[in-house]
Amino acid sequence: MHCARRRRRTAAVITSGALCREFLGRSAELDHLVDRVLRARAARAAGVVVRGGAGIGKTRLVDELAAAARANGAAVGVGRAREFANRPYLAIGDALRALGVTLDVDAFVDGSRAQHFERAADALLAAIPSGAPLLAIIDDLHWADGGTIELVRFLVGRLTGASALIVATYRDEDIEADSARASALGALERETGDVVVLEPLPGEIIERVVISAVGEERVRVPPHTVSRIVELADGRPLFAEELLRGVLERIERDRTLEPTVPTSIRASVRERFRSMSDPDRDVLLYAAVVGRRFSARFLTALLEQPPAAVFAALRRARDLQLVVEESDEDGDRFGFRHALIREAVHGELLRAEARVLHGRVAEKLICTDPVDVAAAAEHFWRAGDPSAAVWAERAGTAAFAVYSYADAALSFERAFRTTDEASTRASLAERVASAVYALGETERAAQWYATAAQAHEDAGKTRRAWRLRLRHARILVELGRYDEGLLAADRVASVGEDVAVELRFEAEVMVAGLLLTVARADEALLRLERAAELGAHPDGPVEARHAGTVAFALGALGRPDEAREHFRLALERAQAIEDDDLIGRTLNNYGLLELTYGHLETARAIYRQGLATAEAGKKQMLVALLAQNACLGALLAGDLDEARDCAQRSGAIEHGVPRIRHWVRALAFRHAALRGETDETQRATLLAELDLAMRENDLESAAPIAGALAHAATLAGAAAEAGDLAGRIVAVLDRADPPYWALDVATRYGEPLVRERARELLAATAPEAAVARGWLALVDARAELRARRREEAIAHAERAVDLFRRSGWALDEAYAHEAAGRPAQALAIFQRCGATAEVRRLSGGDAAGRRRGESTLTAREREIASLLAAGRTARAIADDLVISERTVETHVASVYRKLGVASRRELSTLLEGLGSV
Repeated sequence: MHCARRRRRTAAVITSGALCREFLGRSAELDHLVDRVLRARAARAAGVVVRGGAGIGKTRLVDELAAAARANGAAVGVGRAREFANRPYLAIGDALRALGVTLDVDAFVDGSRAQHFERAADALLAAIPSGAPLLAIIDDLHWADGGTIELVRFLVGRLTGASALIVATYRDEDIEADSARASALGALERETGDVVVLEPLPGEIIERVVISAVGEERVRVPPHTVSRIVELADGRPLFAEELLRGVLERIERDRTLEPTVPTSIRASVRERFRSMSDPDRDVLLYAAVVGRRFSARFLTALLEQPPAAVFAALRRARDLQLVVEESDEDGDRFGFRHALIREAVHGELLRAEARVLHGRVAEKLICTDPVDVAAAAEHFWRAGDPSAAVWAERAGTAAFAVYSYADAALSFERAFRTTDEASTRASLAERVASAVYALGETERAAQWYATAAQAHEDAGKTRRAWRLRLRHARILVELGRYDEGLLAADRVASVGEDVAVELRFEAEVMVAGLLLTVARADEALLRLERAAELGAHPDGPVEARHAGTVAFALGALGRPDEAREHFRLALERAQAIEDDDLIGRTLNNYGLLELTYGHLETARAIYRQGLATAEAGKKQMLVALLAQNACLGALLAGDLDEARDCAQRSGAIEHGVPRIRHWVRALAFRHAALRGETDETQRATLLAELDLAMRENDLESAAPIAGALAHAATLAGAAAEAGDLAGRIVAVLDRADPPYWALDVATRYGEPLVRERARELLAATAPEAAVARGWLALVDARAELRARRREEAIAHAERAVDLFRRSGWALDEAYAHEAAGRPAQALAIFQRCGATAEVRRLSGGDAAGRRRGESTLTAREREIASLLAAGRTARAIADDLVISERTVETHVASVYRKLGVASRRELSTLLEGLGSV
């Protein structure tokens, strides 16, 4: 992935531009072009043509190419043709001028043009830098004069064999009606023999473009607006940015946030549309009402016109580049060239006129066989027809059945808003909530579950209302609103005889699950026992949830064997009723049990199974959760590539659950630290996340964040900072949970009381948790080393090695080898895992790239300098690092000498100026 600032073509008002600075979706094309630049001398022709439609990303691609070529030492010249006021040879003249070659256009006359072309080629050859290539980019050649195209063709042939490349771009759809230019560009393509055709990007890439640009603006754009932008952009990133810019310009005054056709596109379409005759315009208007794609046969029936008249109108619209003929077995499929063209043509209708036409299309659609339910629902809705609610519900049901949750939510919401009958409204609100939750839009789902519960209450369906209030309570907890969620669930569990015993049973199970979320396992087990005493006969899903909740509680209380039995039972019950959401959640919790008490590979296999289930069911929030935990498992196993992929998969999902977001960012930072790829922006963001988690008392999020930051600080030699970060969280922790990073750093660099607290937390972990025993052994090894009892220390460290190896925690096995005095074994593991930063630390190869002063210090000296600047005495540093006090003094003297300071105060001042060591 590459990043760059994109040039802005328009500036109608003062805005931030809504630009995506990430370079997405064209890495293969960019790699090919960069390779052509670097290997230009060996190519059969000195040219490449890049072509594609409007807004497809040609300019962005060659801008990235220019930056990459410059980074490789190439001389680069860029010229761009203009739509208007193009002087002869303007674009290529600009490119050559940037390369130090002057093109004297005024001297060109018919009889001597070939001579001037030769001179230009000779001058360009002379401009090739020694030992580096030359790149000339001619952008937007579809607007260039004929002479420019001829000169480009000449240079491509003349420069062959030299270390030079000409890249020309053009918009293919703009030359279809210009036979002479099309012929010239076709000849250029044949002569280069290398044509890069840019196709529309997939919807998921365009969505990432929009989300990235929205992130740059630091505003909130609803998911339905993003989806609509993706639909209208039609795979063209520039269109997506323009649509987003329009939304951002209206964000304070237009609550609908409906994307609108950019003015430039609307004006261009309007000009071509108005050049058509009235009958032809009618055909095109009806086509726009039908949709982006349409059938000529359907249009003929709708308009009640002869087929010849409809085909003639479509042919003229094709010549005006408004519609295209699409591939189809019977040759009856047409479509607007872009979704935005369809929107612009549709915008020519009066609103009342549009409603009438949509109603006519809808009536015609329901007479066809088979009926396109989704299309009929859309047209009835746009027509404002009373039957729109019925059709919308049918369309939503069909969409939900094939996991198209966004379409389902939209359809159910439309039906809800156009229905007055109370019972139907309640059912529709619940269906909207289910679809929205499956999409991963947790905050919005909470709102709809609350609406659905109230709607059922109003319809007299009290039992269903209470059940929905339980779901609402669960989502509140997922959103971090723990007290509110627990209170809401407990209210249902405590209603007494007014509610059926099965619902009270379900409420108790829900309360127990929420208590487990906030680490109150003892209370959770009591609520589960209370539920069992009710004598209820719950249905399948509740039975499965009960078994899974019991399993989770037993695991949290250190009873893994009993927990495994209940997890297997929960899975059997969830699979029997084919509930993907319940299967995924059960597997997620089962994986956590094995992560804590079993072998890491078992946990990873369970997470992969859960992730596959959630993805198959398109449960986005669940995908984010399972991908986060799969990332943790991969990271602990030293599978850094899979860890990166899982973190990216989880982080790309918008779900509104703070805890998942915190964890993913901590895991991504830990991964970056191991690779040696952290940056200050990433670190600052994570520090802010830590502050937020601490303020909200979300210690489950704060622990991995603090641990990831502290480990990164140790790799940078900032031992004091690492100790402070770990101490900050360890001092308030009430239990030890994987991955134990904060406890690890605390036992190395924390103050004595912090070290003692870390050991207490590990010692309180159940004996069955082998990894926790491994960390306890490692803590004791360090304590023995501080006490100068080396043999005892090695014995503890070797026990840690054995426990980590048996559990599959590869990276931590390496740390235990290091503590046992076997750095070669540790280094071998780090190398196998690709933990570049740890390899540099152990091998002493981390001198390159340090800040001023640091380059002269060894890793140990930087570590001691950090502790010294933090106010530690030589004796305390010796204890922390398990070395003699005399060794510390020797290192301090070396630090002072190398940095040119004479006191602790001067050292602190210098290090503050340089940043953390």
